[in-house]
This record gives sequence, C-alpha cells and structure tokens, in this order.
Amino acid sequence: MNSNKDQNPFPPVASLVLHAAPMLLIDRVIAADEDSMQTEIYITKNSLFFIPRHGVPGYVGIEYIAQTVAAYSGWRAQQAEPGSKPKIGFLLGSRKMTMTRDWFAADTRLEVHVKNIFEDGEMGVFDGEIRDGNDVVVSARINVYQPEDPSGPSEPSASTRKDTAEQ
Repeated sequence: MNSNKDQNPFPPVASLVLHAAPMLLIDRVIAADEDSMQTEIYITKNSLFFIPRHGVPGYVGIEYIAQTVAAYSGWRAQQAEPGSKPKIGFLLGSRKMTMTRDWFAADTRLEVHVKNIFEDGEMGVFDGEIRDGNDVVVSARINVYQPEDPSGPSEPSASTRKDTAEQ
C-alpha cells in the first residue's frame, strides 16, 4: 500500500467515478486489490456538507462508502480494459449501519475501506468502514446496482410498433 501522495500508482478518482465536483467527495485511492479498495478523504471547512462549528454530518459517511465502491468498480473496469470510462451505479440501500460520531470535524483525515462481499451480474453487496486513525467511526453493508445498459430498454422503432400492432 502506497500512501505517498507524490507517487500514488492509482488514477485520479475523477477518472474512476461519474461524479464531478462538487459532488465528488473522496480525494484519492490509496490501495486496491481484486476484492477491496481504500480511499481517503480530508475534511476541511470547504468540504461539501460542512456546517460551521460542527463539521460534516456523520450520515454523509454512507455516500463516502458508496463513492468508494464506485471508484472500485471504475478501477476494476480500467484494469480489465485500460481507458474505459466509469459507468453509472446506484446505491439501493444499506444494512447494519453504525456511527460512533455525529460529525467529522475539520482537519480530519478519514480512510474508507470497502470489501466486495457478493457480486451477481449487475448487483453487488459491499461491507464498508470509515476509519479515523484506528477508530472505526462508520460501518455499513450496502447493496448496489450497476446496469449493463443504463439507458434501459430501447423504444421500439415505428416499423416494429406497426408490425406488432398488425399481429
């Protein structure tokens, strides 16, 4: 695992996730393998969702976990096909979410750890943790969906509709 910012072997998060600023909430990938990924986030007074005198609400942690899963998916896709673009994915829900703090204070460095528990085509289940040093401050199991064709079923052409109507 390489934690040296100047020699990070991973691509920029923006190339792995469809989100763009200001909704791109994770700062960088620090480790990844076939089944897991770790990212880091620096909480500052300029962080999205930051509330003066409090910080970022702890419940935003679920989005940190989801975006790390998205980065993991984008990274895996680029490993299989270099230069591939990130695909849309959806957070379907979470289970067993626990938080040990209500706020992430300014000047805090968080590490997000996700592990792929189950994958079946377009569906996936991940365990996620957010750590502040050695303390696990958020944990959750999330269910995600990444459709093969995000545009959904295509609209039948006029000739197909006509042929179907005549039958």
